[in-house]
Amino acid sequence: MLWFKRKIFLLLQNLYQLYNIFLKQMTLKYLHRAVLLLLWVLAFSSCLNSSESEFEFSHDAQIYSFSMESKKDTTKVLPGVKFTIDQLNSLIFNQDSLPYLFDVDSISLKVSGKTSYSFSKIVINLQNGDSTYLWNGEDSVAFKRLESIETTAEDGITTRKYRIKVNIHQQNPNLLNWSRITQNHLIGPVESQKSILHEGKFITYYKSGDMIKASTSPSTNGKEWTPVTVSGLPATIRVNTLLSATNGNTSTIYALDADSTVYSSTDGLIWNRINSGYPVVAIYGILPSLSGEMAVLTAINDEGILKFALTNDFVSFSLKEALPADDTFPVADFTSTSMENPAVHSAKYIILAGGKEKNNIANNKLWIIQEKEGKITLLSETSTVPLQVSQLFVYDAKVYLMTYETGKNRLYYSERYGLDWISAGTEQELPDTFTGRIGASVITDSNNFIWIFGGESGAQVPIADVWRGRLNKLAK
Repeated sequence: MLWFKRKIFLLLQNLYQLYNIFLKQMTLKYLHRAVLLLLWVLAFSSCLNSSESEFEFSHDAQIYSFSMESKKDTTKVLPGVKFTIDQLNSLIFNQDSLPYLFDVDSISLKVSGKTSYSFSKIVINLQNGDSTYLWNGEDSVAFKRLESIETTAEDGITTRKYRIKVNIHQQNPNLLNWSRITQNHLIGPVESQKSILHEGKFITYYKSGDMIKASTSPSTNGKEWTPVTVSGLPATIRVNTLLSATNGNTSTIYALDADSTVYSSTDGLIWNRINSGYPVVAIYGILPSLSGEMAVLTAINDEGILKFALTNDFVSFSLKEALPADDTFPVADFTSTSMENPAVHSAKYIILAGGKEKNNIANNKLWIIQEKEGKITLLSETSTVPLQVSQLFVYDAKVYLMTYETGKNRLYYSERYGLDWISAGTEQELPDTFTGRIGASVITDSNNFIWIFGGESGAQVPIADVWRGRLNKLAK
């Protein structure tokens, strides 16, 4: 009987202490303590004949902790799995699903109640109706067949039955599913083009003859496009410099003209020339700052010296360091993206690749740009993958790069801000029906979609389609 076992255990424990006092210490100093302990043990042992009715057995059959592990779990996934115990619905489950295709034949369970004496017995129920047995707390259990666990409280009467639900990803979470949204969203002829996301809508600007034209679509759609009239924007603008930036509650689009003049628009349709204090040579993108304030990083010409400068309106500038003296830093036709790592407060960068240097020489380095203690710092790395005519973007908290190689586009990602690249592999490759292209626009949205707009083929034939993709694990 459980109450009897408890008393015997305590009696033996105290006798062992008595043994230590007499045989190990054997000093008169501790003799009086030993005598007192002996008298207490004798008094306690006399209680063994007392009535069982003096003891109150627990009626609590609840499971308070649950975990599992397996010797066949070579990747050590199971020890890190947190199981939720839903007492109201008598359900034990893992909120974060196990990896796709995870499987082991048997598992070891750890089931605990409020105390080590909580359960007088535990019964395991497997999925087959006749597979029910009394579990000794040590035997392994069939992983995929485990259906429920039934516990009996210390009183031998109260029971609880918990259904076990182990969630496993049913789809490959790293599979990127692509689909073509529309075949042709622009009215030709189309020369250079760029698409941006601005105020809840996509806008594709493109040069057509001696005009800049545009077409728009809701960002939730991307299929139905409406041509719109653009005014005030000269045909000489460098279309690939278009940038939408939000400052407070206002979003503004900026574009750089061939003569280093900047134009701006809040609605994307009506444009105005900005009287900047300096000729603007390049617009690199939004540089995240520790203060949280929006600032666009630019390169300006300060009396013949190219310098970095920060601005939030292209009227006033905060001048910074000069561009590298060896003229190796790109000033045109580059790709860039802003990157913030929520886990690292200081990890706020612009990452830049490809393009041409001041002397029209191709840039074969990747650059990481950061504002640190009021200064613009640069880190460069020669890349092992092609950077020219590539496209950088941030997705799944990683930096991605879409390259153009032997007539096809390939995806790479980096977990070190572009300092090294990993092939995204066949799980994320673009479909065979996707025409290889350069000069495409790549945008990621709040619904975890990657959008790819237009571009031109390797033979410089304009492409005006729209594609969309999303990782299975990011689907809502």
